[in-house]
Amino acid sequence: MPDWGTPLPVKACNVCDRPLFLIPSLRGPGRLHILSAIDVTKIVMLPIVGGGTISFGMRGLSTDHFAATVAGALLFWGVIDVWDGTAGLKTDIDRVKKQVRQGAAVRKMSIAKSIFGLSSIVLGALGLLMLA
Repeated sequence: MPDWGTPLPVKACNVCDRPLFLIPSLRGPGRLHILSAIDVTKIVMLPIVGGGTISFGMRGLSTDHFAATVAGALLFWGVIDVWDGTAGLKTDIDRVKKQVRQGAAVRKMSIAKSIFGLSSIVLGALGLLMLA
């Protein structure tokens, strides 16, 4: 890994053009983990959507608020997928979890991520517009 080169804990990767987080490790002082910001944001969104679903199921959340939660999550995940897909098209590198892929399959996967991301953005935006 090239030198981090910035005092901030967030940086764009020089190779795959995706945002990265530098996080201190719990295993010991001086150890650091490099995590993909795209993966972290997807994981952070899961409890938000899960909490909204549980609240809706327990009648603590109205139908309109639940629809807004789902539409917002679709919008958010769509933006992340478009960002990941366009980075894959730009660099010919696809990163899913801890696997890094290169080659012809990357282009197809990046196009699919971009298309599904755009469709999620459209569905999320339509959902929010219908609630307004």
